[in-house]
Amino acid sequence: MKLYQLKYMTCYLTISFLAACGSSDTKQEEKAVENETTNNELLWEENSAELSLPDGLRSFIGKKGNSELYYYLEVDLTSDTIELRAIKSDTSQTITKYIEKRGVLAAINGGYFSGNTSYSALLDNSTYFAKNIAVLTRFSNSYPVIRSGFTLNQENNADINWIYQFDNSGEVYVYSQPLQYVLNDGTPMASPVKSDGILTSPKLVVGGGPTLVKSGEAELTYEQEVFWGSGVELNDFRPRSAVCVTADDKVIMFIAKSQQLSALPDILIQLGCDDAMNLDGGGSSAIAVDSKVIYTQGRAVPTALLVVDKSSFQP
Repeated sequence: MKLYQLKYMTCYLTISFLAACGSSDTKQEEKAVENETTNNELLWEENSAELSLPDGLRSFIGKKGNSELYYYLEVDLTSDTIELRAIKSDTSQTITKYIEKRGVLAAINGGYFSGNTSYSALLDNSTYFAKNIAVLTRFSNSYPVIRSGFTLNQENNADINWIYQFDNSGEVYVYSQPLQYVLNDGTPMASPVKSDGILTSPKLVVGGGPTLVKSGEAELTYEQEVFWGSGVELNDFRPRSAVCVTADDKVIMFIAKSQQLSALPDILIQLGCDDAMNLDGGGSSAIAVDSKVIYTQGRAVPTALLVVDKSSFQP
């Protein structure tokens, strides 16, 4: 009898121990899965309260776990005290220099360039400073191109369109689509003509490309804008800069620390972007707000998009 009881108790304790271990292991596995899910989930946190920002300007950080991956600023164009301005410096400057200018509240790098020369459009206060590159060389041939531009009209409405400038007058022609090139296209197309576009006279233009989002849908016109052969790749991971217009007419200035160009449309659509355009990236990507540099690699750039105090900004 005693032997039977001892065997029974031994068996019972063994089963209980295994069950307890199994339960513990299961809970640990569930916790690990939960932590992994949490760490892989992209969460957006507003950090405006940590900064001295005026009404109409907000700041956000995109995180996975403890890793900061994205930064963006949201600008309300209906504000009475702040506005967007664009700047072209005679000599390229770091984002630190732009944010130090009187009345500048925030800044992001502009479009493409070499040295002190901008190859992307820039108009500010209806004054011409640069135009989008009109012709590219591929396969020893000249390829006319229509590239993207972020614009503000005289009523302060923001838009992103495919634009072309025929001269240095400040006139900007808007087209319903870029030239329809395909990847590594061997045949250059005819140059755009004025009659196919719509003449506009915006007060601000910052050029770049390619377009990423149009009318709330992903529309990545990388091939059409002939970014193939430029060094701007679709699927490599590098810093990215972008600007977008939301459905409720706010402007987002966006930085990814390391992301594929092809992934940007979906991310920006999640933020509510109705239209979006890529800016120069890689070592050029930089953003600053409230006298603080949020992200930079220290490269000097000749153009920038600014958020400024209307009453104190001095170009």
